[in-house]
This record gives sequence, structure tokens and C-alpha cells, in this order.
Amino acid sequence: MNLERVLIAEYDSHLAELMVVRLSNAGYQVAVSTKGEEVLEKALEFDAGLIIVDQKLPEKDGLEVCYELRLNPRTRRVGILLLTEQMIDLKDLAKLGVRVDDQLVKPFNPREVLFKVHQVMATLRAMQTNFIPGFYGWETLRKEVQDRLQAEGSFALLFIDIKQFRIYNKYYGFSAGDEVVKWLARIIQEVTDELATPDVFLAHIQGDHFAVMLPQELGRQVGEEIIDRFDQGIPGYYREEDRERGGLVVEDREGQMITGGLMSLAVALVESGDRKFTHPLEIKEAGEEILQYIKVRPGSQLMKERRKE
Repeated sequence: MNLERVLIAEYDSHLAELMVVRLSNAGYQVAVSTKGEEVLEKALEFDAGLIIVDQKLPEKDGLEVCYELRLNPRTRRVGILLLTEQMIDLKDLAKLGVRVDDQLVKPFNPREVLFKVHQVMATLRAMQTNFIPGFYGWETLRKEVQDRLQAEGSFALLFIDIKQFRIYNKYYGFSAGDEVVKWLARIIQEVTDELATPDVFLAHIQGDHFAVMLPQELGRQVGEEIIDRFDQGIPGYYREEDRERGGLVVEDREGQMITGGLMSLAVALVESGDRKFTHPLEIKEAGEEILQYIKVRPGSQLMKERRKE
């Protein structure tokens, strides 16, 4: 997506023209769509970084358009500014899989739309300059989890760590380790992009630690698919002699040389509907406890949080 481009989905030609003039004068490339049915196709063709969507679009209303944009892998991560007749609760929309970045209530001054566009674009640019583009950080994920808990919505959180990663870094170097982390991020994106739901939230917590928030019924399926693709591809990140040996030779605590095994994944599955959580850190701690337990077990493992209280 091009963060210099804004697509305006607006049926009111006068309002659309006002926004075009204001945004064009600020240096943005702007295109306009007047019907809901046209927005997705136009967004793909124009490669918009942000889409302004009027809730009252004809043929297909703005909320349907937003859902469609979030469902398509190529537009899932664009910025969306929703124009509404009255203030609505964006948390309620998120529970339905309609995630928008901000809203603007009509009527408004054209300066307001420029301010909102600048804000959303700044957030998107920050994400693109991250070590893992397209992934949020822990603080953003924490806020999203808190909003879901307050709304009493059910969801699953996958916490994903790479086992044997520090040993790999030590022997192959940090640059090689970075490539493995970026490859895992691509796997996570590919697997979640294939889902028939837009309700997915990706986070890179730090280093080799990732988290995925998604509908509760999809948690295990997605976790197992990520593991399968990782296990299939990870041998390609080792030298031939290390692959044939089955891993790196390392010294254990008793000073004996052992084969440490290839890198694998530890995946913790925490479901909000199975236990009464009140704070994001409770969920994070539950996930970390599971990760610590399965990290000492051989091979890739997915384990679900089973406590009810």
C-alpha cells in the first residue's frame, strides 16, 4: 500500500470535492469512488494507503465495505477513516470484525479530515518502519485486549516463541537470526491472510516473540498450521552438516557435548471464553507460563490454557 495515496469513498460530490482539494493541497494523491460496490476494486487498483469510507454509501453501505476491505489480504492493513452521521462505538464494530482506525462525524470542517488522515498515516508509517512491518507492538495489543475484555467479547490469543533461537544466534550470528524471525512473521501473515475473517490482530512483542489475536474457534487451527509450515521450512536455515546432524552441537550443564536439535516453535493458546480474565497482563502471564513449560519439551508444541479460574 502507498501511504501517499488516499481513496475517498463518498456519494456526496460536493463533500468529496472539498476533501479532494484539502488532501491534494497537502501533498496526497487522491482518488474518489461514489458507490460501495466499487471501493474494493478501486482500492486494489489505486493501491491506497488510507481509505475514507462514508457509512451511508449506496449499493453497499460503508460498514459492509470496511468488512470487505479487512477480509481481503491485499487491503487488510490499509488505514480506514469512517464518516458517520453520529458517534459510534468502534469497539462494538471491532467485535463484529469491522476494524476501523478512526471516525469523523458529519458535518465537519475539511481541516478535520486532513488532521485525521495525518494521524492515521503517521501510525501506518510507524508500523512500516518497524523491524517487522505490518505488526503492532505489545502496547497496542494490550490496549486491544483490554477493549475486548471490557466488551466481554470472546477471542483467542496465540503466543509464539522460537525454541533453540539463542543457540542459533550464537553460532550463526544475529543477522541470520533476524532472517529467521522475519520468515516466521511471513508465515504468520500468510496463514492469517488465508482465513475467511478480517478479525485478526498481529503483534511482534520483541525478538522472536509474537502474538496473534483472532476468533476463539480458529486459534488451534491457526497455531497448528503455523507450526507445520515452520517445521517444514526451518531445515533450510541450517548448513548441510548441521541439518544432517539434526541440529547444532552444544555443551550441556554437565559439560557434555550434545546435539541441541533444530529450531522449533512453542505456541501457547489462551482463550478468553474459557477463563474469567480481567486484565491483559493476566492473559500474557498465562501464555508465558505455558511457553516456559513446553520450551523444555522436544520439538514444536502447541498447548492450550486449561484453567477455568
